[in-house]
Amino acid sequence: MKKILGYGGCIIILLISACSMFNQNNEEKFVNPLFYKTLISISHFTDKAKITPSSVNIVEMGGFERNYKCNLVNNQMDSITLDCQKSDNVSKKDKTVSFTYIIKPCNQENACLDEGAWLVYQKMEPYILEKTTVYIIPSKSDDAPKDKFVNPLFYKKLSPISRGARPTFLTPTSQTYFDLGNNKVVRPCKMLENTPMFITLECSFYNDFLKSIQTDVYRYTLKKCDEQKEYCFEGEWFVLEKMNGVATFVIDKKDMGQ
Repeated sequence: MKKILGYGGCIIILLISACSMFNQNNEEKFVNPLFYKTLISISHFTDKAKITPSSVNIVEMGGFERNYKCNLVNNQMDSITLDCQKSDNVSKKDKTVSFTYIIKPCNQENACLDEGAWLVYQKMEPYILEKTTVYIIPSKSDDAPKDKFVNPLFYKKLSPISRGARPTFLTPTSQTYFDLGNNKVVRPCKMLENTPMFITLECSFYNDFLKSIQTDVYRYTLKKCDEQKEYCFEGEWFVLEKMNGVATFVIDKKDMGQ
């Protein structure tokens, strides 16, 4: 009897081990491991995205997060598609949202200046903010200089073309702009990220209401003007400023030589 139980126990253990190995070997993974990287938005709205074969996590401006549980329905080197469920606060029912991600190398043809980086195009159906959101997987910037911008375009005058934006000048240690009264305001900053396509600055200022020093984090992202010629006027590059909202600037052609 003990032998029978012993044999039975061994069989059960072998079956569990076999099932475990089977599940591990068949665990769905992206064919292209680049899709596991954090995606940094270079569009107007979202901040970053993180995707896995079973989930999509999107962080919007101001830190608001949208989380989806997903099934991977297309898995290729250059594209993936996930069908995801999102709870609707109004109907109290789950809604199906489809995300398709297409990856392309960064190059001059797609107006990407970060050699070695990758662009990722997110198409969301039905879409909420932008029909296509463009992200970048930046190249390694561990050795980026701390005292100067990798891309000198960020030193140019940023001329506002959106409501609420103000003429702005940037350095790795400062943010200078002119307020509505045309008064010059200079904020000391610390550079957090330094890439050819975007920079991130943490800038401080004195809050008169709270009577203390406060900090804001700004990301400035380059976007080629050809994508929206009707809004670009005499510029070659948009610069999107993200904090709690988005302000849009243009680098005028006349200022490119500064």
